Amino acid sequence: MPVDWDDLKVFAELSTSRSLGDAAQRLGLHRSTVLRRIERLEQQLGNRLVIRSHDGIALTAAGERLAGRAERMAEEAIAVLSDADIEHARPAGPVRVAASLNLCFGLLQPPIARFCNRFPEISVDLIATTDGFSPVAAEHIDIAFRALEPGAKGHENMIGRRLGSLPVAVFGTDGYFHRHGRPAGGGDLGAHRIVSLVESFAGLASMRWLHGLAGAPEPVYRASSMLLLLAAVREGIGLAILPVYLAAAEPSLSKAFDLAPEAGADLWILRHPHLRQSARMRAFSEFMAAEIPALL
Repeated sequence: MPVDWDDLKVFAELSTSRSLGDAAQRLGLHRSTVLRRIERLEQQLGNRLVIRSHDGIALTAAGERLAGRAERMAEEAIAVLSDADIEHARPAGPVRVAASLNLCFGLLQPPIARFCNRFPEISVDLIATTDGFSPVAAEHIDIAFRALEPGAKGHENMIGRRLGSLPVAVFGTDGYFHRHGRPAGGGDLGAHRIVSLVESFAGLASMRWLHGLAGAPEPVYRASSMLLLLAAVREGIGLAILPVYLAAAEPSLSKAFDLAPEAGADLWILRHPHLRQSARMRAFSEFMAAEIPALL
């Protein structure tokens, strides 16, 4: 029985992540489907390839040998698609894009929709990450959008371009301002209810600004993501520092005052330098670089 290339792709992903759940998520498959594909591949090859344990997935000797071959086959497949891009007048194929949840939710959907209409032969796989500072694995993405503050680590080995600034401001609802008044600056926040991010985000410039205020009140609510923080402000729990691109699109929210530019971040589009830049990657990068600055 011939080996199914899709089964080899599943095995290659599993051998890289060594986690059934991670492999299933990146492939867009159910865990049971991943297992079924691996079992079918083992039957076709007549060798056991993986061993499941409490620590994750371990490869057998046969699995280790196949992993290297499967990775080389995947690289060759990517090269074939890249060559096809160059030979055709219009680029085609998938582009894997990574961005934080708030960028995906609040900024990227409209320009990506326009891109898909302009280039129907290109499919976009949008991979949402929980924050914008974690390193991006080259084997999983082609292009990344990142909101980077000066000195942010984990992207020094990537290349790209700055698309613009992402300012931040203090936002609340009109109902909240009607009940408690509208602060004009940081010095007024001591009399207000503040909602903020959990301690893992303490390194953000906006959080450092908030924590450095004289007489700043203790937050009445803390959230583990910017989208949860947005939801809390929308419900009238209190005021929060939010990216303008995210909060300005909410009709129930109103700006109290802007923070200084250094409290915000810059938006970058990035890729790993050793990735061969295909025609479809160039088309996506150039289109988004032309579209996004007008939205900031």
